[in-house]
Amino acid sequence: MQRPAVLLLAFNRPEPLRAVIDALRPFAPPRVYVAADGPREPGRFPHDAAGCARVRELLTDLPWTCEVKSRFLDSNQGCARAVSGAITWFFNQEPEGIILEDDCVPGPSFLPFCEAMLARYRDDQQVMSVLGTRCAPPLPDGGPSYGFSNYFNVWGWAGWRRSWDHYRLDITSWRTWNEGGDRLFPHLPARPARAWARRFDAVARQAVPGTWDHQWTLAHMMRAGRCVLPGRNLVSNIGSGADATHVTRDSPWCHRLTGCMPEPLIHPATTRTDSEADHHYEAWASNHRSWPLRKAWQWINRWRVGSARFRRGGID
Repeated sequence: MQRPAVLLLAFNRPEPLRAVIDALRPFAPPRVYVAADGPREPGRFPHDAAGCARVRELLTDLPWTCEVKSRFLDSNQGCARAVSGAITWFFNQEPEGIILEDDCVPGPSFLPFCEAMLARYRDDQQVMSVLGTRCAPPLPDGGPSYGFSNYFNVWGWAGWRRSWDHYRLDITSWRTWNEGGDRLFPHLPARPARAWARRFDAVARQAVPGTWDHQWTLAHMMRAGRCVLPGRNLVSNIGSGADATHVTRDSPWCHRLTGCMPEPLIHPATTRTDSEADHHYEAWASNHRSWPLRKAWQWINRWRVGSARFRRGGID
């Protein structure tokens, strides 16, 4: 089968996008889909038009020979509709593929790892996506090269059309999809299940969705879907800052080093989730803790108390 296609998602920031393109250049993916939202209202965002124009120049002049298909919006649809619409457009044409946003720089192992996992788990309905970011300690050498997680992470991933078919941007009535009260997600520990339910309720109350990825997380959780989780972090998010859409403050999870996956890969015997990795993600990345610890950790991160490694739970 031919190598998987790549979808590049962008908006108005050419500099981080250039870093992503430079990282992709050695792999020269043969089919690249490029999608960009339109500029916002010029009176409030006077620099959008120029930034969007430069982004589209970069996306249509990739530095390797490949087939390029573009989806450039004339007006601004916002992150939720523009990104989810682009992913739907991508999977309408490709049965599987790799998705990167304009601030997610892949390391040297990311594309080969995604390609191997897309092929290996192509027909496993329980596996819904392949992740590039690992918010947990690395797996020890000599054992399996990767594991599985209950939690989706948007910073560099791959998936299949069969999985994306479960996606819904509008989750207004999500609690009616599967009765069960606070135990809507019986495969999760009780506290994370309640915390994620509150997050989904908040998204459901929005008149206009402000994000698309919580809905994709919900699609995983409603089906107890698994994510392939690499044993090393394979993607570095470089997009935090004042001009970011969501990560406007410095995050200890941004600007991380990327590692390399061992060759050949050692496959785990089962698709059972890695409870230790999931616990680390919930506690240190999602901050789903008891109320006093959650508030204390919000304060620590707001004021950048301690090193980034400390705020990641000891991960280099």
